[in-house]
Amino acid sequence: MQDPITDRRHSTITVRFGGVQREVALLIPSSYVPGTAMSAVFALHGGSGDASVMYDPDRRIASHAENDGFIAVFPNGLPKPERPNSTNYYWGDPINVAYMAFLMDELSMRYTIDTRRIYFIGFSGGAKLIYNLAADPLISTRIAGIGTVAGGIGGRRVHPASSPWIISDPSVTSGAPMPAYLVQGARDRRLPLAGGFDDDGEQMTLGFENKVAIWRNFTGALAEAPSAGPLPPSVASRSWVNPDSGHGVVAVVDAHLAHHWPHWDVMGEFWRFFQRMVAPQDGVELTRA
Repeated sequence: MQDPITDRRHSTITVRFGGVQREVALLIPSSYVPGTAMSAVFALHGGSGDASVMYDPDRRIASHAENDGFIAVFPNGLPKPERPNSTNYYWGDPINVAYMAFLMDELSMRYTIDTRRIYFIGFSGGAKLIYNLAADPLISTRIAGIGTVAGGIGGRRVHPASSPWIISDPSVTSGAPMPAYLVQGARDRRLPLAGGFDDDGEQMTLGFENKVAIWRNFTGALAEAPSAGPLPPSVASRSWVNPDSGHGVVAVVDAHLAHHWPHWDVMGEFWRFFQRMVAPQDGVELTRA
């Protein structure tokens, strides 16, 4: 399926990082004017996929970039070590944290990007990487907000029994707080809503409510706030805000969603959420619009 608007604006650049050449797809909207700062959204695919999955018109990311006026960035992960020639990429290599910082620098040199308004969205493995970025004390200061779907924030391998729990809690690692829109499917067997074993029984994961609690504690978003909408009838949304900083957390559960990107316009919800936040000015915390 082709999208004539976004296909016309699509381009691909090749960068070199850590001795590896990596392709990055871009959507530069027609409203972009060199010298005038524009927001950027990094869209991270899930494991066993590539950037084209996020660029697909069904994701609506590229069309929102064109219509709402932001630069959309679609990086690829790395081939899995056991399948070096595969085009199915993953984000598990720790080098990808530094790679995202490199990409922010590289694209800011090539385009006029508003560095106070850089956002990250991601699915599954891409969402998990975003939590790792938020936990980094330096990189987290450069991210104005995140939106994730089906991202595991913590778990442990079942075997061996001594496998430790690994949790990306940015409060523990001194990450810089940022607003978050968190989406989970109630029918997700790979990342169960209530936590527990994944679909192949090899991993134990934290539940969605644990993730929400971690993020509310991280941002100080303890006061209930009105939920934006409207959303489909199968979707339940809750919102909280830190009244001092304005950092918001939105938790969304889709009763019909499995381990997939939602069929409804989640990118539109992400973008409206980001726009309700004001970018930090000279180190001042985010506040509500």
